[in-house]
Amino acid sequence: MARSPGDRCALLLLVQLLAVVCLDFGNGLHLEVFSPRNEGKPFPKHTHLVRQKRAWITAPVALREGEDLSRKNPIAKIHSDLAEEKGIKITYKYTGKGITEPPFGIFVFDRNTGELNITSILDREETPYFLLTGYALDSRGNNLEKPLELRIKVLDINDNEPVFTQEVFVGSIEELSAAHTLVMKITATDADDPETLNAKVSYRIVSQEPANSHMFYLNKDTGEIYTTSFTLDREEHSSYSLTVEARDGNGQITDKPVQQAQVQIRILDVNDNIPVVENKMYEGTVEENQVNVEVMRIKVTDADEVGSDNWLANFTFASGNEGGYFHIETDTQTNEGIVTLVKVSCKCPPPGWDCGYRKD
Repeated sequence: MARSPGDRCALLLLVQLLAVVCLDFGNGLHLEVFSPRNEGKPFPKHTHLVRQKRAWITAPVALREGEDLSRKNPIAKIHSDLAEEKGIKITYKYTGKGITEPPFGIFVFDRNTGELNITSILDREETPYFLLTGYALDSRGNNLEKPLELRIKVLDINDNEPVFTQEVFVGSIEELSAAHTLVMKITATDADDPETLNAKVSYRIVSQEPANSHMFYLNKDTGEIYTTSFTLDREEHSSYSLTVEARDGNGQITDKPVQQAQVQIRILDVNDNIPVVENKMYEGTVEENQVNVEVMRIKVTDADEVGSDNWLANFTFASGNEGGYFHIETDTQTNEGIVTLVKVSCKCPPPGWDCGYRKD
């Protein structure tokens, strides 16, 4: 599609754009475009623009922390042409963080010229941005112009190291869990700008105890800890201790200090063991005409966690107690089966019985 002469001029203007300086014209905004072909001279102004009342001289959009920026002074300047037009004395003033609000002493200004200078090294973690207001005042301190705002963003540098949120992280996982099961998550923070790579944290497992095969995997980007196999066995190792570290960036080795933390992982018991009776034969005696007396205790062992439901044995009579003379229950402290006589012993016992217990 053919372009009109006006369109071609607009396109040429965009191609030649080198810098834009924004000037405040009271109620209007004037853009002066500088071209390298005209040796830094602005294009002619349009005739419809209003009189310039006050202008910001080029000010940085952002200042980098941790550097001596005094060589860039003045970093900003305000000026009103009322001094020239009306022949009055104008003084300039700035207010805001760094001048009239904490942190004090960051900026100083020249009351006569309106120049703003920086005097201190900036710390983004202390003050990420500054909002200043500039004034043009008469001899009585009255505003001659509408106050101007100057926003200064502090650019981040990588001057902070990751710090763990805890010295010791505690987690748990059931034994025999499938590989790649999420166990827990550890976290470290970096005070640098979270919108930049300066705040990126990389995690790594330094060591594992017991130091058998590696049982856990640590995602270096998220801090999530996963199992590596299904072979976790509480009866073999009831807990693991990991030493972990958090490094800046992608985890590359540098001479910067590295913080470490401890991770304690408890292996939870599942009911993967059966009770084993210590003896195949148990014998007991009881006096006749006695009831609700303990006859014997049946001892069993169970490799599951002592005191847990998985460890407790469940005793029942398979045969021989059809008459209901005996009751058996589990001692929850010792995991023994307690056999109790619950009916009065008989005077004429059945064959093979001697007044309340079987003799085989």
